Amino acid sequence: MGPTNHTAPPARPAVAALVVLGAVALLGNGMKSIVTSTVLVSEGTFASFLGVPVARVALLMEAIVAGMVVALAAYPLLLRRMTPRAIGILACAAAVAAFAAFGFVDLDRSGAAGRELAAYVCLTLGAAAVACLAPTAQALVALWPEPGGRKALTTLWTGAAPAGFLVAPQLVRLLLPAFGLAWYFLAFAALPLALLALLVALAVLLPDTARGSGPGVTLPAHLLTAFAAAVVAFELWSTLGSVQGYATPATLAALPLLVAAGAWFGRDAAQAVRATTLPAGASWLLCALFALQWPTTGFFEAAFLYQQGYAADFVADRSTLAAAAQIAGTIAAGALAHRLSARESSLQLAFAAATVAGLATFACYPWLGSRAWFLWTPVLTGFGAGGLTVLLCLALVRAAASVALLAALPAIAIMVGTEVGLELLELVLAVAQAAGATETGAFGALFAVQLGLALAVPLLIVQAHRP
Repeated sequence: MGPTNHTAPPARPAVAALVVLGAVALLGNGMKSIVTSTVLVSEGTFASFLGVPVARVALLMEAIVAGMVVALAAYPLLLRRMTPRAIGILACAAAVAAFAAFGFVDLDRSGAAGRELAAYVCLTLGAAAVACLAPTAQALVALWPEPGGRKALTTLWTGAAPAGFLVAPQLVRLLLPAFGLAWYFLAFAALPLALLALLVALAVLLPDTARGSGPGVTLPAHLLTAFAAAVVAFELWSTLGSVQGYATPATLAALPLLVAAGAWFGRDAAQAVRATTLPAGASWLLCALFALQWPTTGFFEAAFLYQQGYAADFVADRSTLAAAAQIAGTIAAGALAHRLSARESSLQLAFAAATVAGLATFACYPWLGSRAWFLWTPVLTGFGAGGLTVLLCLALVRAAASVALLAALPAIAIMVGTEVGLELLELVLAVAQAAGATETGAFGALFAVQLGLALAVPLLIVQAHRP
């Protein structure tokens, strides 16, 4: 009898796992954008439904963002005791409960005070839970064994955030006025519920996700605790500064706490970098990703246009173009990274240069601006920032093969970096106005600072790739 031919089993489980992991990457990093955009693009609608002034909704937005940032600061500590998948399941359950609870409270049509309290509690908790899903999704993406699949999944994960910013205004415009906040958030609760089902399915299709994310977390607990304390102190200081002003007694009293927490984290971080076996350049690339978020928030350019008297629809169209360009940059950089993997540093510097060039056009806004200029200049910045973000994330995910926590750090660096950038640029604007600058002059100073911050990013990339 001749030898028996054994054919390989079909690759359907691998394909199914890849599809499910892609959906996890898309939902995990996209939901936080939809949550924040829902409130941000419809503050007037929220105020009318809740029966409160618009200024109170701005405070609600502060609470939502603070909840997200604090949750992400605590995420590395959770990762010491739980797997990313376990954190994701708990976060999905918490998000479903929080959004559904807010929906039911609003359906009950309790008094305005009750609805407002429910909004603060439920939406802040729900947003904090959703924020934890972004690093969870990225950590699970890093488990995919094949490099090409990891690149595609990381590109999808990165593009999910600007995609959420594109989708949210359409949902708000179509669904919120027609169905109200209650049914909107009851329907939104279906998204984390679907992600919960995907995480359960992923444990069957890709069993490694149930055991962890490669090697254990190597960063010391006191460093992660110091990081969380520094973020909480920064949130306390920045919230007081936004609400009461940066020169008020309460804000000034919180400043020594921030300095002490920052010094504690800085000392421990320096010791950890010297003692750990981080891959060469990974620390610098993480710093570059963090610094990239500071000047590319997109918030202050819109504020300048409102100050100049441009209509909300024009500003919204500009934001849509910027988000679309960011998605295009993400896809282009992901494709180039797949074909030109040996030229990683050149690609990173090219997209960093596009980002710097785009921010240089913002610096001209107070003097050279026109409708066409305002409409199309964000495209260059969005394209460069989107492409650079995915390239930096790809490098960090690859490095996560030796340090598991690195797989979750890009999401933390992006969200915390965005918040730090927003608050520091707000401080720049406040200082310029206090110094007697006109509104246009104050924004001109802010745009100049944005450009200066952007110039630091390619320097960090060069440092990361030094022999």
